[in-house]
Amino acid sequence: MEKPLSGRLPDKTARHCFSATFNFPGFPGRRRHGRPAFLLHHRYIDDPQPTSRSMTALTPQMDASFRPTIWRRWLNLPFRSLLREWRFSGVRWNLPRILNLIQILLSLSISRIIRRPVVWGIPPLLMIEPTNLCNLKCPMCPSGNGTMTRPRGKLDIRWYLKLLDEIGDRLIQIQLWNQGEPFIHHQLLHLIRHAKRKGIMVITSTNGHFLHRDEQVKALVRSGLSKLIFSLDGTHPDTYARYRVGGNFHRVLEGLRRLVRIRRELRSATPIIELQFLVLRYNQQEIARLIRLGRQLGIDRIVLKSVQIYSREQAETFLPDDPRFNRYRWKSPEVFLKGRLPDWCKRLWLNPAINWDGSFSPCCFDKDAQWAVGNLFREGQPFVKLWKSPAFQQFRVLVLSRRREISICRNCTEGLPQPYTYVVELS
Repeated sequence: MEKPLSGRLPDKTARHCFSATFNFPGFPGRRRHGRPAFLLHHRYIDDPQPTSRSMTALTPQMDASFRPTIWRRWLNLPFRSLLREWRFSGVRWNLPRILNLIQILLSLSISRIIRRPVVWGIPPLLMIEPTNLCNLKCPMCPSGNGTMTRPRGKLDIRWYLKLLDEIGDRLIQIQLWNQGEPFIHHQLLHLIRHAKRKGIMVITSTNGHFLHRDEQVKALVRSGLSKLIFSLDGTHPDTYARYRVGGNFHRVLEGLRRLVRIRRELRSATPIIELQFLVLRYNQQEIARLIRLGRQLGIDRIVLKSVQIYSREQAETFLPDDPRFNRYRWKSPEVFLKGRLPDWCKRLWLNPAINWDGSFSPCCFDKDAQWAVGNLFREGQPFVKLWKSPAFQQFRVLVLSRRREISICRNCTEGLPQPYTYVVELS
């Protein structure tokens, strides 16, 4: 029997989890005829010139343009995307990293075939939460709307350094986010620098309200940060403020301009600047304007993402009309994901999450750490011991057999045929 969405379900995964898991290495679109392309999980259409007609590229009448030549895209584009993304990743390849990557991918494949968890090596990608505090009150974010039950606080950099000393030589990418606004952590630049010294690709995100001084932005660019994701859910102050409650649209644009200007002045290729846009009922008509704005600002990439909702009331308020950005269907009063969840999830091998207090969650969808398998900091256990612990293995067994029974999985797009995400390359 299909179960409806229930409990506190992750909203900010709409902001990050697809890119978090697959930022390694990322899927930028290719250019055709000198113009950027829209990307929907290896399916492309041309981005029209910046006129009012550019919205036709995203209207339901254009369905057929997404169907053809999946095999051709799969064969000729991702390899080029790999080369392009890793060119600026800053990963320092060594024997432990290479061997670990082979081990984890092999064990992941075997687990999927035999339907039992086999775990060799450690995850190549790791989400580490600097803080779960936030300056905004987004209505569907557990951190912003006050529904989060776990304690609030900031990551102790001493535990972070200890963790890097233990496993840093095998990590490929660190994502410094989960819940909260990462730039609230006063030592965020130190977190980035220490990871870069270990040869790790580092990505973080922001709502854009803390890049208000040139000296601060210069230090950010010089830190070696690989990519910075900006959340901007509107091209007008009114539409922006409807979801980013308490935010200042003009301040975000000012921070974006400052970052682009200083990166240019320092002649740096990094961080890659990615503008993330949650497509909502009241901003879906602003996509064409967003693309024009992105070009004017000089950013590198726009990601158009679907929003996650918790209830029928939120669905009626926030979900857009375009089915490409709506992952739900509903039977009053319940709301369900479109499609059937497979009994499988690669995140449990590739990309777990460590919260600010050391609680070790299987993935970023576990917003309240209700499925945490232990605490790295409080219990003082080695990372590998918790990674291969009976609790984590039991969770993997459950996902491989009865995933739909897990509350945090019922609002997850992992394994669905449609990720409901578009990437627009602008540079």
